[in-house]
Amino acid sequence: MAKQERAARTHERFLDASADEFSRHGYAGANLQRIAAHVGMTKGALYAHFPSKDALAAAFTSAFDQVWHELLQQIGEGDPPLTNLRRVTVGFADRLHTDLRFRAGLRLVYEEACTRGKAPAVVDDLSEALTRLVGDAQEREELTTAHSPEAISSLILSLIFGMYYTAPSNPLGDVTEQVCQAWQLFSPGTAA
Repeated sequence: MAKQERAARTHERFLDASADEFSRHGYAGANLQRIAAHVGMTKGALYAHFPSKDALAAAFTSAFDQVWHELLQQIGEGDPPLTNLRRVTVGFADRLHTDLRFRAGLRLVYEEACTRGKAPAVVDDLSEALTRLVGDAQEREELTTAHSPEAISSLILSLIFGMYYTAPSNPLGDVTEQVCQAWQLFSPGTAA
C-alpha cells in the first residue's frame, strides 16, 4: 500500500510541476527534463507516469474541458440571468486564479486552436452562453441596455482571458475582483 501511495504522490507532483511548466512556457517551450528536475526525479521516472509529452499535455486539456463544461452547467434554469452571469464568469476567473492545472489546460487548448486558425471551443461556447444570459438580464432590466449583449459578453471574455495572458504585469489574484467590478459597471444598483 505504501508503494501505491508513494506512486500516487509522485504522479501528483509531476502533474503540479508540469502544470507550472506548461503555463509558463506553453507546449513547445515545456521541457520534460525541467519538470523531472523540479520534482527531484529523473526523466525516466516521469516517463513511467506519462509515456510522452503529448500524454502529459492531454491530462491537462481533458481536465480543462471537463471543468469548463461543468462551469457552464452551473447555469441554473430558475436562477436570474445576472446570478448565472456572475456565477459563470466569476467562477471561471476564480479557477484561473486558484487552479494552476486549469491555467495549463487553457494555455494548451488555446495554443492548439491557434495552430488551426480558430478560437478554442471554450471561447465560442462561453461567448454564446454569456451573450444569451446578458440578453436575458437586459430584458429583465438587471443590466444596462446601453450596450449590446454581444459587446458586454465580448468585454467580459476579454477581461477574463486578457487578465490571464497579461498575468506577469497584472497578478492573477486581481482577476476575480476585476470581473466583479466589471459587473458593477453594467449593473451599478446591485452588489458584486
